[in-house]
Formats: sequence, C-alpha cells, structure tokens
Amino acid sequence: MRTIQIHFDDTLDDQRREQLRSELMALPHVSNVEVEASKEHDMLIEFEERHNMPMSIMDVLHNQGLHPDITAC
Repeated sequence: MRTIQIHFDDTLDDQRREQLRSELMALPHVSNVEVEASKEHDMLIEFEERHNMPMSIMDVLHNQGLHPDITAC
C-alpha cells in the first residue's frame, strides 16, 4: 500500500467532500480516502502501488475544478 497526501486551497463543504471521497474510492486500486474536519484542506489517499495512480488521483481532483498539490507521496 502507498499513501499520498494532497493539499488544496479550495474550500469544500461536507457534501462536496463526501462526493469527492466517493469518486476517489471508485477508482481502481484506491482503498481508503480520509479527510479530517480539522484539516479540511488536506486529504490522505491509500492505494495499491501502480505507476500511474498519483496522476489518476490528481486528474479526478482537477476534473472537479480543484487546485491540488501533492505534499507527500
């Protein structure tokens, strides 16, 4: 398993965060998505090791109109 930490400046309400979490969980090889209420601009995503997974995750976030940065991988 690998973990990627994403930071985005965009502000999301609870409904949008849950929608985003569901969309990311639907990706093949993604096993967990965590967003803490106290760190609403950070997201941890666990996935099976695949060479293109970080970019697939970023594509989902970009397609949602977000401006993400990978802070740890």
